[in-house]
Amino acid sequence: MNKPAIAIVMGDPAGIGPELIVKVLADDAVSERCRPFIIGDLLTMRNNAASLGSSLEFRPIADLAQARFQPGRLDVLNPPGFKLGPPLPPAVHPKLGEAAARYLALAYELAMESRVDGIVMAPMNKESFRAAGYDYYDELQFLGELAKSDEPYILAAAGPIWAVAVTEHIPFKDIVSQLTVERISRYINHLHGVLRQLGYAAPRIACAALNPHAGEGGLFGREEIDIITPAIVEAQAADIAVSGPLPADIVFKRALDGDFDGVVFMYHDQMNIARKLQPRGDIATLWMGLPVIGATTAHGTASDIAGKGIADPGSLRAALDYVIKLS
Repeated sequence: MNKPAIAIVMGDPAGIGPELIVKVLADDAVSERCRPFIIGDLLTMRNNAASLGSSLEFRPIADLAQARFQPGRLDVLNPPGFKLGPPLPPAVHPKLGEAAARYLALAYELAMESRVDGIVMAPMNKESFRAAGYDYYDELQFLGELAKSDEPYILAAAGPIWAVAVTEHIPFKDIVSQLTVERISRYINHLHGVLRQLGYAAPRIACAALNPHAGEGGLFGREEIDIITPAIVEAQAADIAVSGPLPADIVFKRALDGDFDGVVFMYHDQMNIARKLQPRGDIATLWMGLPVIGATTAHGTASDIAGKGIADPGSLRAALDYVIKLS
């Protein structure tokens, strides 16, 4: 019973998520490291297991207290009062968005009651999420409100490199207005704290520039001079080993070459283009600043291949691995 209880959240029922869950949980080694259970739709899980020829069995439960955590026979918890209904095709649909939101909300409700130690979610569709009436940029903003968390943030894992982005799911035109010395300093501290938690005694952090060539001394913009450098200096004064601002087109390569353990990026794509070029089995997206560690895949619902049995479970497997370690 000292193994962490991990909620495996279905995500979009019509995407590749249920298939990925079957593939990942079919490994007996998972139950040796944690106590997994599924939050989602029982019929969807059974249909996906059957289509993959998996021997996994699924057992419905009405409350987590009924879970048995038996290898090969997974407990499936459906949100009380919610019914998915007949299977829907892989497309944008409010019912699919509501399902993903309800599954995720239940996981964090259990977390706030200290009944789960970690959460792993298969991909959800943000368009379906908003079509269902959830007026949030992303699931993290939704979870922050649900858990009354001051500032949840994303931690990106890519093999040996860890990264955060100071701004995430916002329009590109709004990025600069969100970049402040205080906010960048906070994210440097976030990353430093997580790296210490992961066992790095003296984490080496790089801070990416915003503008091409790190601004060329102000020629291409003053954000590096007026905002990013003061945040770096502030962190250095607190004995954090942080360098920069470094040109964004080289900073991730330098980290992969061993110069840094983590990178603070200024915006979503600046971070994610670099890390998603890495082998998919090593990358995952983690949610920090919430009641328990959470993680999801570094890819979407892949509607074009849903139901074909060819989805790569590497990123979901990595997400589960990181959650087990950090929980």
